[in-house]
Amino acid sequence: MAPLSIHIPTLMLALLTGFAMLGLQLWMAQRSRLRYLDLAVWTWGSWMLLGGFAMLSARLVLPLWLSALAGNGLIALGIIFYNEAIHRHVLGRSLPRWMWWGAPAVSWAVTAALLGAPLAARTSLISLLFGLLLCPAILVLMTVGWRRESSLRAVALTLAAAAASLFLRSIHAIISPDDYRDLMQSSLGQGLTFLFSFICLIGAGFGFVLANFERIARHMEDMASTDGLTGCLNRMTADALLRHELERGRREGAPLAFVLLDLDHFKDVNDCHGHHAGDDALRAFAAEVRARLRGSDVVGRWGGEEFGLILPATDAPGAMSLVEAIREAVAKLELCDGDGRDFRLTVSAGIAIAEPGTNVSADLLFMRADRALYVAKDGGRNRVQVHDDSVVSTLPGGPPASAEATPEAVIEPAAGAALNAQRPA
Repeated sequence: MAPLSIHIPTLMLALLTGFAMLGLQLWMAQRSRLRYLDLAVWTWGSWMLLGGFAMLSARLVLPLWLSALAGNGLIALGIIFYNEAIHRHVLGRSLPRWMWWGAPAVSWAVTAALLGAPLAARTSLISLLFGLLLCPAILVLMTVGWRRESSLRAVALTLAAAAASLFLRSIHAIISPDDYRDLMQSSLGQGLTFLFSFICLIGAGFGFVLANFERIARHMEDMASTDGLTGCLNRMTADALLRHELERGRREGAPLAFVLLDLDHFKDVNDCHGHHAGDDALRAFAAEVRARLRGSDVVGRWGGEEFGLILPATDAPGAMSLVEAIREAVAKLELCDGDGRDFRLTVSAGIAIAEPGTNVSADLLFMRADRALYVAKDGGRNRVQVHDDSVVSTLPGGPPASAEATPEAVIEPAAGAALNAQRPA
C-alpha cells in the first residue's frame, strides 16, 4: 500500500486561490464605507503573501535563487503587514520602523546564505523565522486584544495555530530531511504543515474582517445612544432608562432621584468666548459630573446646556448631598478660551424624588425636577432645589399643590411650555 502524500503543486494552487479570494474580499470591503479601517493594511499583507506563493511556485520557470529570494521576502513582508494591521487596530500605533526593513532583510539573508544548502535546512530556518514573525501579533492579541472584539480571539487562536504549525514544520524538516528534497515533492509531513500554516493565515484574515465589522457595529451603537460632544447618554436613551429605573424602583420598593442640571448664563459663554470654548466647558462639566457618580448612576444630556441625572436607590438627602458636591466642583473649575481668557461656570439643579409605593410617571418626575430647577434659577442661580409642592404650586404654569401631589395628575403640555418659556437662562 502506497504511503499517504499530498500533491504540493495542487496545494500551492489552493493556497494561491485562497489568498486571492481573501484579497478580493478585502479590496471590495475597502471600496465600501469601511475604507477608513485597518483593512487596507491587512489587504496589502494578503497581496504580499499571494505574491510570495506565486514566486515560490514560479521556480518551475524561474531560477531557484530568484524564486526563493522573492517568495520568502514577500511572505515575510506580508506577515509584517499583518502585524501592522493588528498593532493599529488594537494598540492604535504602528510597528517600529526596524521591523519593516529588518524582517525582509533577515529573510533574504537567510535564504541567500542557504541557497547552496539542502532544502531541509533552508525550510527549517525559514519556517522558524516566519513563526517568530507572527509572535508579536499573537502577543498583542492574547493580552490587550483579548478584551476587545470577540472576533480578535479567533484571530489570536488561528495565528497561534499557524505559528505552532510553522515551528512544527521547522522541527520536521530536521528530523525528516528526506521529505524536503524538493519544494514540489509530494510528502505528507511537508504538505500538512505547509497547508495548515497558511490556511490558518487565511482564516485569521476573515476573523480580522469580522473584528472590524464588530467595531463598526459598536461605534454605531454608541453613536445612537450617546451624545457625541460630552459622551453622556443622549436624551432618548436616558429617557428610556429613566422609565426602566422607575419600574425597577417600584418592584424593589426603592426611591429614585431624578436631577435636572442647567449651566447658568451659558449663552454668555458662547457669545463672549466662542462656541469652541463652550464645547470645552460642556465636556469639562460632564467629566466633573461623571467623576462623582456611582456605577449605577447615569448622566444624560437632555439638550444644550441641560443634563439629567438618574440616581437609583437614592432619597432626597442623598441626592442633595451628591448634587451639592457637583455644584461646588463646577464652581471651582478653571476654564480658558482660545485667546487665553479665563472664565468660570456655575450650575443650578432641580431634584425630584419618586418615593417607594408611589406611582409617579417619568413625565411627572421630569416636570417636578423642571419646576424645582425653575425655583433654583429664580432664586439667584448656582443653587440646588428639591421639589416641594408648596413652593412649586405658586410658579407660573404650575398646578395647585393638591393636583401636583396626586400621582395620577395630568400636566397639560401648554403649562410645561409656558414654564420653559419663563425659565431664566
